[in-house]
Amino acid sequence: MRLFLASLILALGLSAATPVVAQEQADQAVNPEVRKADAQLEKAKRRERLLLLFPAGALGLTIVLIVITRRRKK
Repeated sequence: MRLFLASLILALGLSAATPVVAQEQADQAVNPEVRKADAQLEKAKRRERLLLLFPAGALGLTIVLIVITRRRKK
């Protein structure tokens, strides 16, 4: 019974580890052009997020300035 459980645990462990090894090998075999394109896509996504924050920041600054200006007039 112990031998069966040990072999079952070993088989499950090996079957779970196989895709990770295959994925690592696939990552190593990726064309450098594809890696460069992926890096450019990541940069574009990051830039897009920053560009979305700019109008929100400008709107927030405008609201703060309006509030400060109205308080000084009172």
